[in-house]
Amino acid sequence: MGADIYLSSKFDKNFDEVQKEIDEVKRLFESTSKQTLLDVADGEDEDKLMEALRPLFDKQYSIGYFRDSYNSSSLLGQLGLSWWQDISPRLEDCYLPVEDCKWLLDEINNNRLGENPREEPVMSKILSLFGSNTSESAVELDAERLEYFVKKKIAFSNLLKDAIELNEPLYCSI
Repeated sequence: MGADIYLSSKFDKNFDEVQKEIDEVKRLFESTSKQTLLDVADGEDEDKLMEALRPLFDKQYSIGYFRDSYNSSSLLGQLGLSWWQDISPRLEDCYLPVEDCKWLLDEINNNRLGENPREEPVMSKILSLFGSNTSESAVELDAERLEYFVKKKIAFSNLLKDAIELNEPLYCSI
């Protein structure tokens, strides 16, 4: 569970270009792979194909896209923000307007990682259903986790800056 954020003009173009590469790899694989009943039954060919395609699937989501989960690895949560409480009310038909992209960029730049972490309400409800009272948002930010969040912060900031520069709202699936 998480938020998927798209800058459509960049994401769609990249996604379509990489899809052509994926289709070509599939075509080449199908034309060169063994097709005996035994080969198909053991799934070995399918595993090899998926191994070859995995980097391309990652590449499809490398431009114009940002994902943030609702658990302890949430960038917004570590910045004291919430997708559901802070971002959702600002959406217009699932799009975050450019003015709100500016607001969010300011919030990201002005809030310190781990200073006032928040948990998404949906995660609190799920944890309570399973009888856990432990908050997932309060995790210690050691050097490795801090580096992880800094990289996420830079990636999301860059996506927001691109949206502002292009004067294009972000599509948000939260």
